[in-house]
Amino acid sequence: MKETIWTQKYNVNTFLVNPQKKLGLYGLLNLLQDTAWIHATHLGHGYDAMIQEQTAWVLTRQKLSMNHWPKWGDDIELKTWVRPIKSIMAVRDFEIWDRGEKVGECTTQWLILDLKTRRPAEKALQDVGQFRLDAPPFLEAGKIHLKNDLKEMAQFQVRNSDLDLNAHVNNTRYAQWILDSISEDKHRQYTLKEYEVNFIAETMSNDTIVIYGGPLSEDKFQFQGFRTQDQKVVFAATLKVAEK
Repeated sequence: MKETIWTQKYNVNTFLVNPQKKLGLYGLLNLLQDTAWIHATHLGHGYDAMIQEQTAWVLTRQKLSMNHWPKWGDDIELKTWVRPIKSIMAVRDFEIWDRGEKVGECTTQWLILDLKTRRPAEKALQDVGQFRLDAPPFLEAGKIHLKNDLKEMAQFQVRNSDLDLNAHVNNTRYAQWILDSISEDKHRQYTLKEYEVNFIAETMSNDTIVIYGGPLSEDKFQFQGFRTQDQKVVFAATLKVAEK
């Protein structure tokens, strides 16, 4: 029987924690991605099935909101489901549970890419099936408007370890680049409350990405990744934080 709401359990082990001994953003994003793939495979449209049809899932937007970050050693549960299709995007939602308490939510928007034409394969979305019809009101991932007054913070060259199964940079790596652009003092000073990202263009091996960032308000910051080879913004993200 195909499960409409999928639950995946994880232990917050040493691979997932940050220097504060908490589940970090990069670790959590990888768990969310893993849960999505497991559920998609269960529903019949996982990686292998998609490749046979010459298609692939592409993440376009994501928004995460956390009330509390699980700590090292906690056993957590991630719950996920797919909303009914209303556009060319498939929306997949998540809840993060720690010891019986819901501590966070995440929403993601995906399109199915035709690998031959590199364009959205709209008809394929109708075959996704098994939607959650009773889903509660949830987060919405919106469009992040680009800014031209951000300052350069760091530069990264895409390496083999950044690539995913489709040979482009894994979506989680953009978050890692942002975190690596922020000083250690800021990591100790703030707790992340919200993370939102728009993926604008694919990045590949040997691309050089410059990270720009700056404040939007006292507790919210924007970051953009700029590819030097073609002068193109490849992602935009915002982080909302709180003092520890």
